[in-house]
Amino acid sequence: MKCSMLSARCAKRLGFSLAEVVIALGVIAIAVVAILALFPAALQTGHSAQDETRAAQIAQTIFPSLAGQAVSQFNNVQFRLADGTPVSINLTVSSSPNTPTFYAENDGKLTQDATRAVYAIFIYTNNSVPGFTDLANANLVTLRVAWPANAPAANQTYRDYVRIISKY
Repeated sequence: MKCSMLSARCAKRLGFSLAEVVIALGVIAIAVVAILALFPAALQTGHSAQDETRAAQIAQTIFPSLAGQAVSQFNNVQFRLADGTPVSINLTVSSSPNTPTFYAENDGKLTQDATRAVYAIFIYTNNSVPGFTDLANANLVTLRVAWPANAPAANQTYRDYVRIISKY
């Protein structure tokens, strides 16, 4: 028997039942919810990757300035912040700062303004460098980049970058 388009009997055979439609919509809904659940994790991972990259960039900005001036100004190495303010570091002593030495904004610009800062930067110096006999001319410099800048220390994520800077 050949069905004509106007036949009600044939229309039942050609269409989907209500149960099939509900099951299909349920499967689609579960798939969409699963995909949407991935977005917060992906956003958090992307943000963490940005912070890690920016921290390394900040360290790569500071260390060459310290090392480049150490030859001539070991007790008064200076580098400038984005606004031109000089920051001075004495590499002949050991120090462990309790407060940030300075800050960095989200674009990596160094600043002393804590209100707009995203990263807090601490510079630790240790003039007892293993393997160096002339301790007055070498310093183990640890640059700690912590974020978020204005959070309590227990709630910050940080990365330490260490380099031996010598006068020679």
